[in-house]
Amino acid sequence: MFNRRLGISPVRRSARGQALIWLLGTMVASAAILYGVFNVAQITVAKQRTVNAADAGALAGATVQARILNLAAYNNRAMIANEAFLIQMLSIESWLQYFGTTANNFGTLADIIGIFIPPIEAIGKILDKLADATEEVHDLLVKADDKAIIPLIEGSKLAIEGAHKAVILAGGALAEDAATKIIDANKTNFGTHTDVGVELDKRPGVLAVTISQNLKDWKNFTTQYTDSKRKDAADVLLASRDRFSTDRPGLWYLNLDLGLMGTEKKGGSKLSSDFNRWETEDTLEVWEKVPCKSGMCKEYQPIGWGRSNADKNGSSGNEWDPHRWAQELAHGDATNHGGNATKLMNWSGVPDVYDIKDKSTNARATLGVDFLVATRKSRAAVLTTHQMGVGLDSTAVTGSGDMLERNEADQYTALAKARVFFERPQRNLANDKTANVLWRSDSAKEYGSLFSPYWQARLVDLTQAEKAKLMIAMGMLPDKVLYTPGGQN
Repeated sequence: MFNRRLGISPVRRSARGQALIWLLGTMVASAAILYGVFNVAQITVAKQRTVNAADAGALAGATVQARILNLAAYNNRAMIANEAFLIQMLSIESWLQYFGTTANNFGTLADIIGIFIPPIEAIGKILDKLADATEEVHDLLVKADDKAIIPLIEGSKLAIEGAHKAVILAGGALAEDAATKIIDANKTNFGTHTDVGVELDKRPGVLAVTISQNLKDWKNFTTQYTDSKRKDAADVLLASRDRFSTDRPGLWYLNLDLGLMGTEKKGGSKLSSDFNRWETEDTLEVWEKVPCKSGMCKEYQPIGWGRSNADKNGSSGNEWDPHRWAQELAHGDATNHGGNATKLMNWSGVPDVYDIKDKSTNARATLGVDFLVATRKSRAAVLTTHQMGVGLDSTAVTGSGDMLERNEADQYTALAKARVFFERPQRNLANDKTANVLWRSDSAKEYGSLFSPYWQARLVDLTQAEKAKLMIAMGMLPDKVLYTPGGQN
């Protein structure tokens, strides 16, 4: 049973070396697990970087487009502010002219009464001087509007309209450039060496889907409204007038009703139906009730009047309601007054603004423009054990140690879409505590336009149709739409 010389059992001697075999087997299994863990980690990181690059590129392109729309909104507001200033100047011209004729007429009346009541003559002279001074200020203001204000407004209008056309036409290309640069920034640089990294998928079939759709969506999102299509811009302009420019009925003592007699003051501004002429007018009338067929009727006599117009050719415009003598005299002043015309020329009308193309009610809920991006990373650029040559292919009975990963088209791909959308903060939103200065005073829901700079960008999911088209362009079967991430909406 025992080797007397060595004291070793024959059974124990036959079991020697078994631990080494188990050790080697464990090391091989551990190496396989290590290779697997390493490869999975490398593949996961490569895929995540591809996805991150796609998301970053799509968001960058959409952000550029959102900023362009906000820039257009600020510029549209600037043009509207310039036009509102012109209305104020025309209104002041009309009011000064009205004040001057009123003072002049009262001065003439005081001069006549002063023949019989000498103290009244002094009042008449004061009123005459006040009328002359008012006329001088009015004439200076007319010249300033004609020589400086209107040319500046028109020059600014042309510059902004030209800038809008250029930046909106180039907006698609600018967005694509931003997306490309952001994706390129995902590449790692080592001195003079740049790794392959993630890149924009520039294969013709893929670009035909992404760039063509991006440019088409961007081009169809906005348009320039000209001629009779400027109603929305005209409505914004009319709403932008201050109280003085909109309606000037005067104080209570200019609108007296003493039963059988009284006074009536009217004043304001009007935009012609073709949006090409401003008319501002002021009148003051005295009335008395006289017998007529229907009983007692008011008979009006003009006391003061004034008017100022602006359009392309310097026309006198239309006579205002109710077409009494005062309105007729004011209309006459729009043709000529004291040798100085109060009709201004070279105003081209309401600006030809850029705005949203589809303003239908149905489009409001989903108003926005999308930006698509496809990125790729070559399988050869991912340092797995196969790429490093750690596992070599073998035909031995023990099998191959090469753990070759399988990729569709030998690359990692990612698709991303971002959406440019409009959202103005509303009062008392549960998750918004910082935007109280942006709330509308009426708490109404505001829909997108190029008059409000609240355009933003966010990532959204691709539709199944978009994803299928891109997969076909990438040489993949579109059935993968159903069991790969994204495109589920």
